[in-house]
Amino acid sequence: MWFSSRSRPPKGEAVSPTARRLTRGAAALVATLAILTSPEGARSADYLPGPQDALKIRVYEWRPSTGTAFEWAPLTGDFVISSAGNLSLPIIGTVPAAGKSLEQISEMIGERLQNQIGLQKRPSASVEVASYRPFFVTGVVASPGKYEFSPGLTVVQALSMAGGIGPADTNVIDLQRDALSNRGVLRELEAERLGLVARQARVDAILEGASTVSFPKELVSRANEPRLARMMEEEQSMFETRARSMNTEIDALKRSKVLANNQIDALKEKSASLAKQIDLATKELDSVNKLVEQGLTLSARKLGANQSVAELESRNLDVSLAALKTEQDLAKVDQDIADVHNRYQENALTESAELRDRFALNREKTRTARELLKNLELRAPSVMASLAEERDTYTFVTKVSRVVDGSMQNLIVGDNDPIVPGDVLRVERREQPGLAQNEIGSN
Repeated sequence: MWFSSRSRPPKGEAVSPTARRLTRGAAALVATLAILTSPEGARSADYLPGPQDALKIRVYEWRPSTGTAFEWAPLTGDFVISSAGNLSLPIIGTVPAAGKSLEQISEMIGERLQNQIGLQKRPSASVEVASYRPFFVTGVVASPGKYEFSPGLTVVQALSMAGGIGPADTNVIDLQRDALSNRGVLRELEAERLGLVARQARVDAILEGASTVSFPKELVSRANEPRLARMMEEEQSMFETRARSMNTEIDALKRSKVLANNQIDALKEKSASLAKQIDLATKELDSVNKLVEQGLTLSARKLGANQSVAELESRNLDVSLAALKTEQDLAKVDQDIADVHNRYQENALTESAELRDRFALNREKTRTARELLKNLELRAPSVMASLAEERDTYTFVTKVSRVVDGSMQNLIVGDNDPIVPGDVLRVERREQPGLAQNEIGSN
């Protein structure tokens, strides 16, 4: 999401009615903003271009008569969206582009060209973002100004590009920027570690055959934080989905097992019936043999009785073979059920091994970031101390001005919230009221 419910002034700072309205407005707009952009900022797949964005356009037409793709050269190149939100293109004229997806722009270009030239088939147009419109940083930062946007940009990265929070001082700006960057890295690594802990809890539940995921205390104690609550919900949902998938496979195999058992019972009954018929046929054959010996009947009748017995015995043998085959299928069903359990266990073991590697890498990166911060404190303790004093005396609130649905919205953002093209990032410094009250009381 763009904005977290945790993006608020530090504890101890009085929040003005305006700030409260901004915070409530930010929370109300979360759902809408999540639809407008992805969590990582502007992605080419769902990004909606706006003024100052440059689009790379290529238009081709397949001509069956020559078996070649004809390129419409005037319409091929980089074109900038005007302040009115339009593309001015050769041949087809003005095309509205702001707020449209790349696919919609592509279709409009093809349709306009087809209608303008009178083509039988619509030409194919491919549209991609060549360069994004810039974003702006202002307020209490070292180097306010216009900066080039790149996908995936976060607030803390944007502030680092602007030299970090604080007054412009060429002697300390690099150190402060490094400190901010390393602190941001530590926060990202901690968020990653918590995500790995949640995944490990799900994997452990699978390996232990538990009915639900039992999350560790460090996550449960912070379940009121939206990010962690959502993380645990997603892992629990994934656990339940995989359990349902496994149970569905096992239930299907169990139904096959029931059918096989029913078939075996039916074959046994049929075999018993054939045994009775064979017994009767054998008795009849004995009677015919006696009559033949006494000359009271023809030998042809004896032949027919022999054939009847042979046929019944052959059918009984077929039934016995079918029963044996069904019993083999039944054994295979039991093996398949065991294989399903084993497959899910193996997947969980593989994921557990992957998590061990991820944990090790996360610990190493965290150790490196902390060592870098420690090195900064040793190299320039006064600079780091001044930065700490400044942060203790003042609270810095970061806001973003962004156009949403045609209107400008001013919202409070956190360090890891994404930046989108055209944003105006503003850092404001407020003196902590609590500190002033303590000083008055001490006097």
